[in-house]
Amino acid sequence: MTLDDLVAKVTDPYERQARLYPALLALLPLLALVMLLFGPKATALTGALTVAVSCGGLYLTTNLCRELGKRLEGTLYQEWGGKPTTQLLRHRDKTIEAVTKHRYHKFLAAKIDTTFPDKNQEANDPEGADEIYQSGVRWLLNHTRPDNGKQFDLIFKENVAYGFRRNALGMKPIGLIVSIGSLLWVLAMEGALFSPSHRFIDLTALSQMPQSATASLVVSAIMLAAWLLFFTKSSTRSAAFTYAETLLRACDSL
Repeated sequence: MTLDDLVAKVTDPYERQARLYPALLALLPLLALVMLLFGPKATALTGALTVAVSCGGLYLTTNLCRELGKRLEGTLYQEWGGKPTTQLLRHRDKTIEAVTKHRYHKFLAAKIDTTFPDKNQEANDPEGADEIYQSGVRWLLNHTRPDNGKQFDLIFKENVAYGFRRNALGMKPIGLIVSIGSLLWVLAMEGALFSPSHRFIDLTALSQMPQSATASLVVSAIMLAAWLLFFTKSSTRSAAFTYAETLLRACDSL
């Protein structure tokens, strides 16, 4: 079973892009190591993957990725000051200009048959105001699902982008362990780690590595850099607020 065959088994676009891909990226250095260094000899791995997929391993993988991402999400919301959509609807948040925000409030208030708070009401009861905003957003989510029309494709894409980064951030500890472990494994196998000369890295052995080992090291190094530099709370926050703003724009098209 190839990686393409594995991915093809997940037919739902959101499941595949936002949940399966982060999990596969976390395992990529290990998969690359096995396939590059052992190649055709890795028949046992292929057999194990086939059995695991047949027994629900793929479903377990996507659910584990989702669970780690959802657990992290609550912490992120607390650090950010609330859900992105709720923040953007607050009067005290200046991301969206007041005129546009008033239009969104008026539209959502009519849909959920509830008066939205003004600035003073929000200041006096911020929690109550947030509940009203969240109710409006819930209505918006229910009416902008992908099966409601192609006009919401952009919302879906931004939701996938946020889900991918959130779930990848949840998988980050696993990704770091696999990347570092794969690096050390290849270096040890090729005799470049803890050399007789008491050096941590033997540069001579490193320069004489076969291309397959070098390629494995490159994959592990790239993924290590990605986990450290790209999959961060900052990049996840950026995707979350982009999705939130895109979702609220639907008030002008519904």
